[in-house]
Amino acid sequence: MSAPAPGIARASPLLTFRELTVTFGHGERSVRPVDGVSFELEPGDRLAVVGESGCGKSTLAAAILDVIPSPGRVTGGEVSIDGQPVSTLDRDELEHVRAATVAMVFQSAMNAFNPVLTIGTQVEHILRAHPGVFASQAEGRKHFEYLLELVRLDPARVVRSYESELSGGMKQRVAIAVAVLLSPKLVVLDEPTTALDVWNQRVVISILHELHRTLGIAIMLVTHDLAVVAEVATKVAVMYAGRLVEYGGVDEIFHGQRRHPYVAALIGAIPSVLKGGLTVRPIPGQVPSLAELAPGCRFAPRCQRAVTICHQQEPALLADGGDHLVACHVVNAGELVTGV
Repeated sequence: MSAPAPGIARASPLLTFRELTVTFGHGERSVRPVDGVSFELEPGDRLAVVGESGCGKSTLAAAILDVIPSPGRVTGGEVSIDGQPVSTLDRDELEHVRAATVAMVFQSAMNAFNPVLTIGTQVEHILRAHPGVFASQAEGRKHFEYLLELVRLDPARVVRSYESELSGGMKQRVAIAVAVLLSPKLVVLDEPTTALDVWNQRVVISILHELHRTLGIAIMLVTHDLAVVAEVATKVAVMYAGRLVEYGGVDEIFHGQRRHPYVAALIGAIPSVLKGGLTVRPIPGQVPSLAELAPGCRFAPRCQRAVTICHQQEPALLADGGDHLVACHVVNAGELVTGV
C-alpha cells in the first residue's frame, strides 16, 4: 500500500495480513481457501470483507485468533495484531489478545451460549477468567448491563434468562454485548445479519454504528450482503476463490470507475427498483473449485472482459497511487470497469 504523504503521521496498523496462506489437506489434495492475502486495518476502521460463499472470508477471520478449524493451518505469511505476529504468541498471550485486543462474534453466534446456564452466570464466568479488566465483579456486571442497554435490551430480563428464552435477534445482540465486554480494540463479526429478519438486521446495523461512535471500537465485518457493507463500512476488502481482488474505500468500491469486474458484477447482481425493476442478474458460471483452479485469473472463466493474458497469468494486486488496490490485468492496463 502507498506511504502516507510527507509530514502526515499514519496510525500503526491494528491488524496486518502479510501474504497469509491457509491450507486444508496435504499434497495434491490440499486446497488454499486463503491464498497470499495482504492488507491492513487501522484503529477505528470499519472494514467489510466481502465475496460469495466459499471465497475464504470466514477462514481469513478465523486466522486472526488462531481458531482455524482442523485440519486447516497457516502455511505461509502471517497475521499480526498491534505489530505482534500471532504465530509467536504462547497460549497465555493469545488468551490475553482474545480478551483485551480482538473479540469475535462467530457466524453461529445464536448458538454460542450454554443452554443450562443463565446469561448472567456465563458473564460471571468471563469476568472471573479475566480479573484484571475491572476493579471488581460488580463493576464488570454494571458494565455488561450498560452494554445490554447499548444493544437495546433490558438488562434485568437478559441476565436472568437462559438462551432458550431469547429470540434469535436478541441472542445476536447479546453475543455482540459479550464480545465487547472486555473493551477490545477490534470486534470481528462473521455474517452478523444473515439469519435475522429485516427489522433485526436494521437494529444490528444501528448497533454497530453506536459501538463505533460510543466505544471507538474498530469493526471487521465478514459478509456477502453488499447493502450492509454500504451502510456500515468505510473500507472494503473483496475476496474471490481465496484471493484478495480489490481493496479500497467504500465509495471507490461502489461508485468508482477503476474497479474489478467481479466487484462490478456483484453490484450489478443486486436487484434495483431504478434499473430494470427487481430482475435478478446473476453472475454467469460458478465459483471455481479450489482443488481444480485453472491458470491465470481465477475470475477469468466468468468474466465478460477477460482477454488472453487473463487465462494465462494471475494478476498482481496493484495500487492507483493511493490506497485503492485492484488485481485485474484489464483494469490495471487502463481500461475502466464501470458495470457488468
